[in-house]
Amino acid sequence: MKSGRPISKRFLVPVTLAVGAALGLGMITLVVHAAESAKKIEIVIKDKAATVLGGYVVTGDPTEIVVRNEDTVTHGFNSSLFEPNDKVVISGGYLAEGKGPHVYRVDAGKTMVLRFTPPRRDEHSSLSFWCDMHYTVRGEMLVMELTGESGG
Repeated sequence: MKSGRPISKRFLVPVTLAVGAALGLGMITLVVHAAESAKKIEIVIKDKAATVLGGYVVTGDPTEIVVRNEDTVTHGFNSSLFEPNDKVVISGGYLAEGKGPHVYRVDAGKTMVLRFTPPRRDEHSSLSFWCDMHYTVRGEMLVMELTGESGG
């Protein structure tokens, strides 16, 4: 073997994992980092119908719900995920005055982001969301409760 020869890519991943395991980092760290970036749900509203593009919520962790309104009218957004005292930071949309603590609006062609930390729940569940203005705009989100070393 010549010295100064580049390391083959097929050896790089096993060596990296072995060094990580020796340092106590292991696969758990990799899984936790992957989950941290996925605490977001993306929803698109178009033709008066809602589609969940992907993502999930882990209770007790900061979360974003991104609602893209690709329709020609304003839509509402509410969900059984919200608790009455949840503090929600809104960008790109607004609270629907007089409609309740967690009824939001997103105008046509706009994207609304709702940032909050959902309360812990006892188990995984599928929670609904809906537009209070158009009955065909509705769907479900997966909400997960993680326990153990990486989940709290």
